[in-house]
Amino acid sequence: MSGKFSWRAFISFGLTYAMVILLVSGLILYVSPPGRYAHWVNWTLWGLTKEEWQGLHTLFSFSFILLSIFHLFSANWKAFLSYFRSKRHNGFNKKREFAFSTLLILAVFFGTYFSVPPFENVMALGEDLTNSWENTEDRAPVPHAELLTLAELADQLHLESTDEMTRKLQNHQIKFEDVHTQTLEEMAAANNTTPAELYDIVSKRAGNSMQGSGVGRKTLEDFASELNKNADDLIQILKDNNIQADKKQTLRTIGENNNLPPRDVYELISK
Repeated sequence: MSGKFSWRAFISFGLTYAMVILLVSGLILYVSPPGRYAHWVNWTLWGLTKEEWQGLHTLFSFSFILLSIFHLFSANWKAFLSYFRSKRHNGFNKKREFAFSTLLILAVFFGTYFSVPPFENVMALGEDLTNSWENTEDRAPVPHAELLTLAELADQLHLESTDEMTRKLQNHQIKFEDVHTQTLEEMAAANNTTPAELYDIVSKRAGNSMQGSGVGRKTLEDFASELNKNADDLIQILKDNNIQADKKQTLRTIGENNNLPPRDVYELISK
């Protein structure tokens, strides 16, 4: 490498990089899910969360502005000033170009502010794409439920006691500090899972609907047949959760032998 360092080339390359990243991040944020859903299911795209995409977009916006200022004052200032004055004529040069660019900017600004077509349609499309990520099954029970502790969530939604939820977490080998102080988001991060999956564990009452049909009296082999699963696979699932079982044993017997209610055994094998 030789020759004098070219600030003009440096700024041009920087502006190009910043423009590409702004374009990509802007399009992703345009169609990304709302924050309440993104946090609930730990949404990511290309390994980046919504907040990380927002961070990229913001910081490269600042970079683009900074490089644009350098471009204007260090590389293009004389040409820019020539648009405002002419050597042959006194007064303002490039009047039409200035007027049309000003009208365009004003049209975009006020069209967006007053929500008139086509600007309204662009924003409505983005809103539709954003909301399309959510469905009833994955929706948080209350907005930003991931910021609540399990105790707060149980109180708001009238769930089971915190002792019961604690037992369910322990049965699923979920690590936690305190259901009264640790939020679902913090607990999910510590267990490499999502707030939605934790909520499903503590709120799911699998087996309740089957209690009347004798869920505790059915053998593991019976449930394997009903769930279209292999009995040996179910035994392995229970073994992974430190539960000893035999396929000829009923869920009640398995529960009694492992100090668990039958419904908890059913929750594990029906996942």
